[in-house]
Amino acid sequence: MLQSSNRSLVRVAVRSAITAALSTAVMSQALAQQANQPSSQDSAQQAQPEEIVVTGYRMSLNQALEAKRAEVGAVDAILAEDIADFPDLNLAESIQRIPGVTINREGGQGRTITVRGLGGDFTRTNINGMETVAGTTGNRGRGFDFNVFASELFQSIVVRKTQSADLDEGSLGATVDLQTARPFDFDGFKTALSGQASYNDVTEDTNPRAAGLISWANEGKTFGALFSAAYSERNPFDEGFGTTRWEDNGTAAFERSRISPDQAFSPRGNYAGCIPCTSQAEIDAVNRSFHPRIPRYAESLLEQKRYGLTGALQWAPTEKTQINLDALYAYYSSQTENANAGSISFSRFNAEGINETVVRDYQIDGNGNLVYGVFDNVDLRSENGFERHITKYHQFTLSGTHEFTDRFRMNALVGTSENDLDTPYNFSFAYDAADVDGYTYDFRNNSRFPLLVHGIDMTNPDLWTLVAARRRESSIVNSYDTAKFAVEYDLNDNLTVKGGALVKSFEVDMQDFSSGGDLAAARQLVGVGAIARNLPIGRDMAIPAGSDRNYIVPDVWKSAGYVGLFTDPFYALNVSGTDTRNVQEDDASAFVALDFEYDVFAMPLRGSAGVRYAQTDVTSVGILQLSPTESQVAKVENDYTDTLPSLNLALEATDDLIVRAAVAKVMARPNLGDLTPGGNIDNTSRTIRFGNPLLNPFRATNYDLGVEWYFTDEALVGAALFYKDIKSFSVRDTDGIPFSQTGLPIELAGGNDPSTSYEVSRMINGEGGWIRGIELQYQQPFTFLPGALSNFGFTGNYTYIESAVKYDGGLRNDLRDLSNNAWNATLYYETEKFSARVSSAFRGEYLTAFPGGNGNSEEGVNDATTIDASVSYNVTEDLTLSLEGLNLTDEYTDAYVGDYNLVSRYRHTGREILLGVRWTY
Repeated sequence: MLQSSNRSLVRVAVRSAITAALSTAVMSQALAQQANQPSSQDSAQQAQPEEIVVTGYRMSLNQALEAKRAEVGAVDAILAEDIADFPDLNLAESIQRIPGVTINREGGQGRTITVRGLGGDFTRTNINGMETVAGTTGNRGRGFDFNVFASELFQSIVVRKTQSADLDEGSLGATVDLQTARPFDFDGFKTALSGQASYNDVTEDTNPRAAGLISWANEGKTFGALFSAAYSERNPFDEGFGTTRWEDNGTAAFERSRISPDQAFSPRGNYAGCIPCTSQAEIDAVNRSFHPRIPRYAESLLEQKRYGLTGALQWAPTEKTQINLDALYAYYSSQTENANAGSISFSRFNAEGINETVVRDYQIDGNGNLVYGVFDNVDLRSENGFERHITKYHQFTLSGTHEFTDRFRMNALVGTSENDLDTPYNFSFAYDAADVDGYTYDFRNNSRFPLLVHGIDMTNPDLWTLVAARRRESSIVNSYDTAKFAVEYDLNDNLTVKGGALVKSFEVDMQDFSSGGDLAAARQLVGVGAIARNLPIGRDMAIPAGSDRNYIVPDVWKSAGYVGLFTDPFYALNVSGTDTRNVQEDDASAFVALDFEYDVFAMPLRGSAGVRYAQTDVTSVGILQLSPTESQVAKVENDYTDTLPSLNLALEATDDLIVRAAVAKVMARPNLGDLTPGGNIDNTSRTIRFGNPLLNPFRATNYDLGVEWYFTDEALVGAALFYKDIKSFSVRDTDGIPFSQTGLPIELAGGNDPSTSYEVSRMINGEGGWIRGIELQYQQPFTFLPGALSNFGFTGNYTYIESAVKYDGGLRNDLRDLSNNAWNATLYYETEKFSARVSSAFRGEYLTAFPGGNGNSEEGVNDATTIDASVSYNVTEDLTLSLEGLNLTDEYTDAYVGDYNLVSRYRHTGREILLGVRWTY
């Protein structure tokens, strides 16, 4: 087990005045609209003005628009409609409504975001003013998992797409600010209670969701306290088909991939026979064709529980001083049982795989894909696994502002956060049925739902043998300690000078343990009836008639008891070196900036110019495997500095037209998984496979140009162009370098001369590339229409992005997580009593790997469009009933491999309908 380095107690740092203004003033403002209506008492009497107060969803849109308009940089915001009443049930689902933002979904909910083509590792997320990381299953990077938190706990989301000197460094894409509620956001005593029942049309189960808030502030708002809580359960059913990619037998991979021939797979095997083949050319064509590796139908039953708590105290001892204490706690648990059954032979190139398989019938399409086949001597596998993950997150921040004089003021923050992800259970079992004749797959009629006939009675437990048992446990702890301050001084009415500093310590500690694997004959069980269960496949899928739809799969808990998974010393856990590591970063930065406002040719020009200087010290610890039985902990230190100038301008060309321009140097620190010195060293063959703790950060220069036309009240038409000139982008490289230049301790060279050249495979600082795109935005209530039609309104946006990354002297368009096209649209209708809206979100195809595994040119996810809708009715001023529908078209996650859109994973979770009630006072 790795021991964490001692963390510095951190002091000093920056809190942006703009962030403070947005998180307090913007959310508490009430916007009013004036209208003149004739008096019904006397038609001859002059009409009296009547105040119409804009509320609900329309009010939150207008508040966000006013916040955007007031900023110097490119900013978009989403604000709660009412007390603890966020527009969407999931924070990521809300953020995707912002131009340039797309989300990744898992289990039917959004988890991580991509901003202007850059994924979560390049986007910095703050909660209550301090940077933090939240993670659930599989999150081993810097990305923020929005699924950890209930949306009811938050009052605002602000996405900052341009960088300024007073904004903390660390992002190439954007900075996301999340703000929980505070008592000064409301007047006096406020309470809110809500409850919902959620129904899923695939599981046909109903789950609860509840939230509550209580807030109090005295009349003068010199002291206040707030507490909120939220709880929810979900048990979505994720079912579908998968292949775990397609591949050939190793002889043709380089011909249809974008990798060079020397990187392609060498020939690994041929089918044992091809009965219908009449020539060597036909035999060669079959052996060179691409086939699905493990075609199988599968299901995952998820059980998720989440609750969160927030607390806030605010004290204003004088008119010039305000102190805020914020606390946030979140608990998220998920457990999943993953069951599947299919063929295993096509993924093997040994005596028990392809080499013993006989082709009885086949069809190869025009692209060289074996889309239909009947086979003998096929090995089948039935698997089931169980995982349980528990996330515990806490954060405490103490912040405040003080005005020394009318011109001189300060804001400061100290805080700490920790995200503890524990996986106490992660185990699986496998049954095999060997040498089966008559196995058939057929992708000719429906490439996403193929015909699968396995050749045996898949429900007969006597035909199966328990052959494998695996166990794993892991933990990931991310922690931040932050302190920062900033001061501002108004030189005159047009100039403000600002400066500040930040000290931050970030640490991630990963520990991983595993045991088990393929079982020796003495531990196998022939005939699994006592430890098996039946798996009905495809409750709500269009599986072709004739496919096998019922399988025997392991009962995970009965199987665990049978093999003694938690008691037998054979399954004692051992450290997994590749996934056990520690990274600590100590960051210090300071900035100076000048905010200004002048008239240029009678047009008001607002701007901010400044520079930020950042120093990063990194200590990386990992486990190096020196031989099959010998390993050693390696520790490597690195440091780097960055000077980051920035300029943001906002020109009010007319009262309603704003032109924005920005340029800034930015940086994002390396991916955590790439920083480990862990891996393996072979001093005999002089090869090293490991991470690279000496990586420098990703660096870029960002350019932005935008225009916004606020052509009428509550309305906007806008366009923004952006270009990111990326100077460095990490890529994997294999090269011969002296051992002394690897950054590893010299004593690990095993007596070899440190100047001896080793073949080293690691991540390096690549050549960079670029991202460019355009964002279009339109928002307007249709108050110009007659009668009831004036209650309609619309908000929507479209984003186009393209990119290229330099590689081997050329360019390739292979940036992961980037969709070229994305759009969002919401049509709403709102009156004092009734509100309704329907929202649609489209995300275009994007890559997840390039080149792809198993000789494929790429891996990615196809286009998807999701549609959500909601209606609500205010029974009284304090009581509201609501009905919401999520993923109404039951959109599938459609992952593909290769240039020919071959199915990799095609699964869905169904629609969710929520009936709710909300009470406020």
